[in-house]
Amino acid sequence: MRGVTAGLHHPLLLLLLLLFLILLVSLPAQGREEVITSAKITWGRENTNKPHFADLGDTNVTAMVGQRARLPCTVLNLDKRDAATVKVSWIRQRDLHILTVDIFTYTSDERFKVFHPEDSNEWHLDISSVTFRDAGVYECQVSSSPKIHLPIHLHVQVQQARVQGPSEVFLQEGSTIKLTCIVNTREEDQGSLAWYRGNTELDYDSPRGGVSVEIEKTPTRTTSKLFLTRAAKADSGNYTCAPHDAQPATVHVHVVRGEESAAVQTASSVPARCDEQLLCWCVLLLLAHR
Repeated sequence: MRGVTAGLHHPLLLLLLLLFLILLVSLPAQGREEVITSAKITWGRENTNKPHFADLGDTNVTAMVGQRARLPCTVLNLDKRDAATVKVSWIRQRDLHILTVDIFTYTSDERFKVFHPEDSNEWHLDISSVTFRDAGVYECQVSSSPKIHLPIHLHVQVQQARVQGPSEVFLQEGSTIKLTCIVNTREEDQGSLAWYRGNTELDYDSPRGGVSVEIEKTPTRTTSKLFLTRAAKADSGNYTCAPHDAQPATVHVHVVRGEESAAVQTASSVPARCDEQLLCWCVLLLLAHR
C-alpha cells in the first residue's frame, strides 16, 4: 500500500492520471455535440439532380401577435416527374402535427396555408393572425431519398405602445402639450396609429387648430409625437396612443392656471415636509434614550 501511495506522488503517474480523467470527462461532451449536429438542417446536396434547400442565411422568423407570419422554404431540383412520390410537408415540432402536404392543409386550423405559386420553388408556410401559442419550431420536409428537413424557429412578440414620461402630466395654460408614443414593431408590420382624448379620436383639421403629429418609423419601432399648442383647460383629460393591432398606452394631462400650479406644487411638497418632521422626531427620541 505504501508503494502505491508513493507511486501516486510520482510526477509522471500524476500526469497520466490527469490525462485519463480529462479524456473520461470529454467523452460525454463529444457525444452531446454529435447529437446537436445531427439535429441541424439537412440541406441536401447541391450540384446534383436531387432536391435540396436554398440557403436562407437565417432560420429565425419574428412575428407580432395578430399579424401574419411567413416561414420560408425554397426547394431546388424538385422535379415535377417526382411529384407523385416526393412531397413537401410542414410539421410542427411541438406535437409533431402534420400541417400541410404539398398545397393541401391537414389541420382544422384554417390560419395555416402553403404559399406556393405555380411552377415556383417556394413552399412557404403562412400563418395568419399569429398568437403566442404559435411560437416554436416548424419543419419543412421533403420526402426525397434521403429525406431532407429544414427547421424554422418562429418567435412571437406583442406590439405595445408606451408614452414617454410620467402617467400624469401638469402643464401651464397657454403652453404646448407634447406627448411621445413609442411602439415596438417590425418594418413590414407597421400599421396605423391614432391619438384619442377620452373616447374621441383627435381631429388634426378641427376648428381648434394647433393639433399636429410627427411620425418616425424604423425597422424596430414607430415613434409618434403629438403637439397641441396654446393648451387650454378644455384640453385636460386622458390621452391615448392607440396603434393598430397593439396594446394602447394612456397618459393623463392636467392643464392648470398659475395659481393652480402653485397649489399643485405645494400639495406635492407636503409629504416631503412630513418626512422631514418625522425624521427630526426620531432623532430627538434617540437622543432622549441615551
